[in-house]
Amino acid sequence: MFCSACKQEYVPKPKAYPRIIFPEHSYTAFNSSQCPFTFEYPVYGKIIKNDSLLLVKKAENPCWMNIDFADFNADLYLSYRQIDSKEKTLPKLINDAYTMNAKHVIKADFIEDSLFVTQNRIYGVFYSVGGDAASAMQFYLTDSLHHFMWASFYVKATPNEDSIAPVNRFFEKDLQHLINSFKWK
Repeated sequence: MFCSACKQEYVPKPKAYPRIIFPEHSYTAFNSSQCPFTFEYPVYGKIIKNDSLLLVKKAENPCWMNIDFADFNADLYLSYRQIDSKEKTLPKLINDAYTMNAKHVIKADFIEDSLFVTQNRIYGVFYSVGGDAASAMQFYLTDSLHHFMWASFYVKATPNEDSIAPVNRFFEKDLQHLINSFKWK
């Protein structure tokens, strides 16, 4: 009797990422008497007012909020400011937005900015950040006279462009819908 065994060489498996099943894009309205704006956001998101996020002190503004996308481990942070003629001028708020975005330069492969004006006369800039930056999409919205909104989209995972790209691509459509449905009261 002859017995032989083959020794197979070990070949490591390549990294794989779990498949994500995305829902249909569907939206619901946000409209609060406390806030001077309305918009539509995905039904698979949950609005969380920043009051409930701060354990030590009350939020600076009752219209600061997050949209939590728990099934995707992601958040959209929304920070509203009223424009004034002293501390919170439009140029200062735009510069603050630029500074916030510039913090991603160290990890970003590129940052593309796109100016836009919506049918609702909302002016703004949409930033697409490529590479392993913490936030791949950011934008601000303004009427250029009274109101300013800054938003940043974060996936709560180690920034790895390859692994979070499907989530970012999916949510880019939702962010565009939010922007296009946004109205100042």
